[in-house]
Amino acid sequence: MGDVRPRTKAELAELERDQEDPKWLDWVNPERMESQLAKFLTETIPDMPDDPWSAEGLDRAEREILNRFATMDDAESSENRDLADQFTRYIGEVFCRKFEGRWHNVRGTGGARYPEFGPAVDREWSEMYLDVANLVTATVHRHWGDYLSTIFNNNARGHQDWVDSGRPPIAERIEE
Repeated sequence: MGDVRPRTKAELAELERDQEDPKWLDWVNPERMESQLAKFLTETIPDMPDDPWSAEGLDRAEREILNRFATMDDAESSENRDLADQFTRYIGEVFCRKFEGRWHNVRGTGGARYPEFGPAVDREWSEMYLDVANLVTATVHRHWGDYLSTIFNNNARGHQDWVDSGRPPIAERIEE
C-alpha cells in the first residue's frame, strides 16, 4: 500500500471539479438517493433491524449480499446493477449518518459499476476516503459474514477518538 501524501494544488482542483461532474450529481441527487434507499429498505430488505444505520443493519445487508451474489461477477453484472447500486448507497449512507460522513466523487474508485465516477464517503476525521463503490464486491470476495460491521466498528472507534479529541481538523491529526 502506498504512502499517504498531501495532495498537490492541481490534484485538489481536479477533485473539486469532479464534485461537479453531471453524472456524479445525477447519482448523488438527494431525490434519487432517497428513492433507492426507500426501495432498499421496503423491497430489497424489508426486515432490517429497528436501526438500519447500524452494525446490525450492515450484518443483515451482508447476509443479503451473500445470498444474492454468488460471485463478484454476479455483483458487477448489468442485470444486478440496480440491486448492487442500492447496496452501495445503503452502505455509504450508514457511514454518512453514523459518522458524519459526506458523499464524495473519487474518480477511479468506482469499479465496473461506476466507470465514470467513484462513490466514496469522506470522513472529516480520516485522511482516507471510504471506497463504498467496491464494498459490495469485496463483501462477496471475503465471504466473512461480518466484513461490513467490522469496518463499521473500526470507524466507530476512529470517529469517537476524533470526537473525544475535540474534532481537530485532519491536518492536525496527521503526523509528519
